[in-house]
Amino acid sequence: MNDLFRHTIQHDCEKLGIIINNDIIDKFELYYQMLYKKNKEINLTTITTPEEAAEKHFIDSLSLNHEIKLLSANNIVDIGSGAGFPGLPLKIYNNDLDMTLVDAVGKKVKFMQQVIQELKLQNVNAIKTRIEDLASICREKYFVAVSRAVADLRVLVEYALPIVRVSGYVIATKGPNINEEIILADRAIKILGGEVVNIRHLTLPISQENRAIITIKKIKPTPVKYPRKAGIPKKRPL
Repeated sequence: MNDLFRHTIQHDCEKLGIIINNDIIDKFELYYQMLYKKNKEINLTTITTPEEAAEKHFIDSLSLNHEIKLLSANNIVDIGSGAGFPGLPLKIYNNDLDMTLVDAVGKKVKFMQQVIQELKLQNVNAIKTRIEDLASICREKYFVAVSRAVADLRVLVEYALPIVRVSGYVIATKGPNINEEIILADRAIKILGGEVVNIRHLTLPISQENRAIITIKKIKPTPVKYPRKAGIPKKRPL
């Protein structure tokens, strides 16, 4: 048992008004232990200490739960999941969610699949693909796309809006410079059929790092030419 990890989860949840029970904390701790062990073999994360991992991986992921519940979201895709954040903590916390985890790196996807199996999670799937390629088979499939520190907002919306249905949402965790990103991404958001509907700010209790959670609603279909081919959105943002 890692007391510091568990204490940090409990402390931060209390400070942020997140209700959590020991069963969820147990699952988070097992997930963390698997992450810590696997990270010695492959590069999954640079954040490995109990306190930092608890706050900057698990609590940071759970901070999206406010929006998930507010929208009564169920059919969710996590873009660029990496080691499973934010999708897996959200799934563990909300067992009724239907969650798809997407990453282009096979070793990371295999790790997520191992966590899913070990924790006996249902209705969650980790798949290896480029997000640009996902749109060809899952266009307008999901109600919500979530993302955490994957890309500049201009790039992220080109990945996410094509796979979200009309009247669905993109929810992303960004840093304190969100207003600058929104100004730069305004044209891309409009072209791709989106509209910014909410920005919520919060501060992680221990690190005091600031976060902004942006919610973008898809108000019309994304033109079929988007997303562009793999690599182009990053090289030439809209």
